[in-house]
Order: sequence, then C-alpha cells, then structure tokens
Amino acid sequence: MSSGIAVDDECLTVFQDLKLRKKYRYITYRLSDDNRAIIVEKSATEGKYDDFAAELPENDCRYAIFDFEYEKSPNEGKRSKICFIVW
Repeated sequence: MSSGIAVDDECLTVFQDLKLRKKYRYITYRLSDDNRAIIVEKSATEGKYDDFAAELPENDCRYAIFDFEYEKSPNEGKRSKICFIVW
C-alpha cells in the first residue's frame, strides 16, 4: 500500500478461489470510483481468452488474472498457467 491505494479483501478471496479451487476462469479488477482501492469488477467461471479480451475496455485501465490452459504434448495432458495482465 505504499502507493496509497488499498486492495479490497474480496480481491484476494476471489484470486484464491481461482488459484486453489479452480472456481473461476478469469477475474478483472479495477480502481474504485474514488480511486482509493482496487476492487473486483468481474469474475467468470467459463470463457476462452477471446471472450476475456473482448470484455476489457478500450480506453480504461484494468488488472486481470486469466487461468490459461494448454496441452503440453499429446501424451502429457493438460497444463495451466495463471497469467497476470495489466491493461
């Protein structure tokens, strides 16, 4: 909080649900209306990267987490990486 902007408790709760419980596919965060805190804007349980990217505003900033799933090779199964995006 050295910048003076707080992080709402819900941000961590929703992130933990994505990371540990795989409850969400992506989360978007934004600044509150008074610019004093980062808050959860949206959390989605399903969707592809294109769906996620289409929801980002053209002329406004956002922070986002996307759980990217991919297949390493045909015999090694699916993997996932959590990506942090500054928009």
